[in-house]
Amino acid sequence: MSTKRSRGWWALALAAAFAAGCGGNGSSATTGPTDAQKASAQQADAGGSTVEQTMDAANNAILENGAPGSTSAQSNSSKAATAAVAIDFQASVTATVDLDALNGSGQDSYPNASGKFSVSATGTLSGDAAAGQASYGVTVTWLTDGVFTDPVCGATATVASGSTWSYSLVVQWSKTDALNWSIQATSDVNGSLNATVTAHSKTWTVTGNVTRHASLTLSQTAGTTAFTFGIHGQRTVVVTDGTETHTVVITLNALDNITIEVDGTVFGPYTLAQVRWWFGFDCNA
Repeated sequence: MSTKRSRGWWALALAAAFAAGCGGNGSSATTGPTDAQKASAQQADAGGSTVEQTMDAANNAILENGAPGSTSAQSNSSKAATAAVAIDFQASVTATVDLDALNGSGQDSYPNASGKFSVSATGTLSGDAAAGQASYGVTVTWLTDGVFTDPVCGATATVASGSTWSYSLVVQWSKTDALNWSIQATSDVNGSLNATVTAHSKTWTVTGNVTRHASLTLSQTAGTTAFTFGIHGQRTVVVTDGTETHTVVITLNALDNITIEVDGTVFGPYTLAQVRWWFGFDCNA
């Protein structure tokens, strides 16, 4: 692919209007961000999104383990019928995710992301192949450094080998026949962040906390595939180069309702497209 973007659970609403609003707590901005504020937000987003992109890839690995082929609904632009999905979720799942692996079409499965991590999910299981639920506690452990690059601003975030994150994942499913099924996955994380971000030949340390609630539904009805996605959460991070320090809070009330606070000044709420326009980064890299 000429433009490398990760195919996680995020979606970019490119058709949204490019107009800014104001709101939130603290001092609300009446104009757009300065170059310095843009830079701080770019660094914070690059570091914070590593958690979310890792979760998305881990969740996909767990879904593919229990229902091979189900996640293809996310990239099936033709909405044509896919191969029958065999549902067989287990109470214990282990997998290794290689972010450089190619998918069935020979494309990079996770563009703009590199590295390997292990996934360990254990929990409880109820129901059968026709309908049921799996509730997991998931831990991801980086086996190599993880490297994520924002395709718009070029900021590169690195997560050190050995880093771990834990979160919860609930998977519910129902299946009538090969052409009619539905899988819903809901994940929650509240964890610490520690990454280094390189932007414009300068390295910054990004630390803080990421909370995130995401819900994904994959389905096939009469042979036509579809997926929906919802999210809300917040990243509260500190960006520093050792002498200069900034605090950035990125709040996602919904996919197209985002506020960005830089050192106490609040911008937004914005749509995804507006974030890209005003701050120069891909909020869903």
